[in-house]
Amino acid sequence: MAIPLNYQISEFDCCPVSLLNALNLQFDRKLIQPCIIKAIYTYTLDCCDSRSRPGQKGTSAAALRFIGEWMNEYGQSCGFPIHCESLAPEEIAFGTGGALDKALANGAVAVMRCWLCVGHYVLVTGTADGLVDIWDPYHVEKPIRKPCIRMVSDEPYRCNRRVAYSQMNAAGKGYYNLGDPEARECLLIYNTAASKASVYPNN
Repeated sequence: MAIPLNYQISEFDCCPVSLLNALNLQFDRKLIQPCIIKAIYTYTLDCCDSRSRPGQKGTSAAALRFIGEWMNEYGQSCGFPIHCESLAPEEIAFGTGGALDKALANGAVAVMRCWLCVGHYVLVTGTADGLVDIWDPYHVEKPIRKPCIRMVSDEPYRCNRRVAYSQMNAAGKGYYNLGDPEARECLLIYNTAASKASVYPNN
């Protein structure tokens, strides 16, 4: 059963919501067990602010990698058809024919850190014609008006933005830039029962 993708409900929960949206897209609701949801919220929102308040600085790169490893272990032990893979920073770019492009072509979705005034996680659901389909969990009241960013309002099961490769690949801190090439973050999530590839790109 297809379920519309969700928005975050605070200023900080973009990462767990993007992870849950990834599971929503990749798996039927009947397959997703409560322990996966619990683990996502247990291990994300781990960054503290200057007053040591947990979650007030969102989720760390280490936590994103860890939840990917946790889901791999869970899948292997319980027969759940999931495979997660953290890409190296230098592999995170669109339109290069590299690991990220191959993974998306082979059925993966990607939870990825970009910029939206601050560091921010979104879900990448695919690419086509030089554009990246993303679901940004941060709901905005006013549309972003830039030629390289298309607001999408009629695809609640896939994306709410289409962003040009050049905008995503940029090393700055503009809307949806991936930022510093040495500090990029991306977790690929596959449904191994439905993947188009028999061998994952980096294996």
